[in-house]
Amino acid sequence: MSRRLSPLDILHADFSRSVGGYDRREVRAFLERLSAEVEAALREVQALRQELERAEERMSELKAAEAELQRAVVAAERIATEMKDVARREAELLLQDAARQGESRLRESEAALRKQQAELSQLAHQRTLFKEQFRGLLNAYLKGLDASERAESALLDDTVQP
Repeated sequence: MSRRLSPLDILHADFSRSVGGYDRREVRAFLERLSAEVEAALREVQALRQELERAEERMSELKAAEAELQRAVVAAERIATEMKDVARREAELLLQDAARQGESRLRESEAALRKQQAELSQLAHQRTLFKEQFRGLLNAYLKGLDASERAESALLDDTVQP
């Protein structure tokens, strides 16, 4: 395998002379021009390789950043899902607790209502008994008054009659 020609190889190329050969100055001018163009092309290739390396490095950095961003997005989605689940569970627990408290308060209210109704019924019964006793007492006083009036009347009748 032969090695590549460099601009210096082209510039310093030497050809053997032959009868009726090429004009040495023209060949030399052509080789100098060719050497300059190859050198410029090599510099351009080198610059393009460096630019390509930088672009590949940047692309590698961007891919790494993209992968990190993707991991962050996945983590954020997972965290958001977990937060939603936690919030949903907390809401369910709060609702269950509120339902238990509501049921407890309802039972307490119903018990208080039954107690108040029992007390009201007892008071109504006591009122009825009081009325009956008071009525009985008044009747007894009336009978006593009537008896007293009859006794006074009879006394008056006995004293008035001779």
